[in-house]
Amino acid sequence: MSDELFGRAITRVKVWAGAIGANGDAKDMKAAAIVAQQRIDLALKSAAFLQETNSKSFQKLVDASAYLGKVVEYLEKGEKIYKDLKAVNQIFDAIQVLKNDNVMIDDPVAAAAAFDDLFQGFGKLAKHFPPPFDSTIGELLEQCGELRFFSNMNRVMAGPGSNLGRAKSMLSPNYGEN
Repeated sequence: MSDELFGRAITRVKVWAGAIGANGDAKDMKAAAIVAQQRIDLALKSAAFLQETNSKSFQKLVDASAYLGKVVEYLEKGEKIYKDLKAVNQIFDAIQVLKNDNVMIDDPVAAAAAFDDLFQGFGKLAKHFPPPFDSTIGELLEQCGELRFFSNMNRVMAGPGSNLGRAKSMLSPNYGEN
């Protein structure tokens, strides 16, 4: 009887996972694993309440919950590695732009965007360092990049509405059109 209950529980987990829309995307798989683990844990609580903790089915549910916990852990590690690689790539791309000595003169918008990306990438990586870099400095750097501090500063200081922008527009009538 309890093996039949386990079979039905597994069928329900599959239905719930399918309802989430798991399509092979890592986020969907993680969400499905989390929901499935929550449902199994709920079944474990029910079984413990009904005092069916000595059956093979109960042990299978305990094992399934543990395995799903490991799956979620591995998916989270994969997400972290992906984000770190993305941050390294972001830093590399920013440095490629900034290694041009004239970029701040020739293309200040691109330079500001590169600084934003550089700060954001270093902020993500700094969260792996010991304090105060992890939460304090890492968060500050990442937020500067996410909020596009340098791009906004460039727009305010040298954009068409600034004093510098108005002076440039007097010298070059096409300034600020693109």
